[in-house]
Amino acid sequence: MLKKKSTIITILLALVAMTGQAFQYRIVGNIGTNDFTGWLYLMNQSNKPYSDVDSLWVENGEICDFEGYAQEPFLALLHSKGKPIVQFPCLFVEEGTVRFRPAAMTTIGAAYMGTPLNDEWSSFYSQFNTIEVATDEGRITQTEARQKLDSLATPFVIKHHNDVLGAVIISFLEDLGNERLMEYIKMLSPKQQSFPFIQDVSQTILALQQTSVGAMFKDFAVKYNGKTVRLSDYVGHGQYVLADFWASWCGPCLREMPNIIAVHNKYKDCGLNVLGVAVWEEAEESMKVIEEKKIPYPQILNVSEEITGIYGIDGIPHIILFAPDGTILARGLRGKDIEKKLAEIFNDK
Repeated sequence: MLKKKSTIITILLALVAMTGQAFQYRIVGNIGTNDFTGWLYLMNQSNKPYSDVDSLWVENGEICDFEGYAQEPFLALLHSKGKPIVQFPCLFVEEGTVRFRPAAMTTIGAAYMGTPLNDEWSSFYSQFNTIEVATDEGRITQTEARQKLDSLATPFVIKHHNDVLGAVIISFLEDLGNERLMEYIKMLSPKQQSFPFIQDVSQTILALQQTSVGAMFKDFAVKYNGKTVRLSDYVGHGQYVLADFWASWCGPCLREMPNIIAVHNKYKDCGLNVLGVAVWEEAEESMKVIEEKKIPYPQILNVSEEITGIYGIDGIPHIILFAPDGTILARGLRGKDIEKKLAEIFNDK
């Protein structure tokens, strides 16, 4: 099978060479899951519709000899097509040898090294994650976090305004606000402004504008286990609702949960309902965390990207506070800011 695939690649290289300058890339290393043997698939995420462009054979966690060819660098997702293994996002395919460095999902996207874009991304994300953790732990305020993030991102985007890395970094800057995001997008070259992630960011900004503080909530429905559950089953019924959008694989989400559980216990008899909204994964994975952590408040499971897109959510955890009438009181709450906002409301009462 490997020999046959190699022959196909040789033919593809010849075809690519006819239309432009091709480069060779290699992906090597151990994926950190030693009991996995099978194919991993390389999905090109620089153009829509996203599609698998190659595959890598993995033996006991070790990537076997692999080389591929492309015309220009692209952003890729390495995945296993439904087998029980995590996905590995933010792989920059470019000329040279990319080495896989096993990384927990709490450092999502920082798992590759060895080529310029991957090393730059690893540097950015490491610093980005440091800011996220400091915010989660309450060591810095959200205002301080935004200032640090802005200072971190600016030189990276200026340097990479004409390649895929600049566009990807901008997709991580939601917390800076719509106006600043648009300023960043304008820093990019016209080609990178058409990058799918940037188009998604533009759509996200529109959704955020439509679901900003003061706007009425937008309802959605999810079918799971033969039942249809709606956000309106919980919101708009005369009580405050704190909705936590989360996933089991999201480290910051798991670190935030003790704060959510604490405010649930403190204010549940004062007029606050807490609601979990598990997103971007199979419901069974969400249920494992719910049971392990004994989460006491109700959950909406099996929520897709289409639904989170209604609220412009492209990063989690994302926490929204709804007023008793269903209007949005606050969104993007994290850490100590959750308790601070609720104390303002319930202490007044």
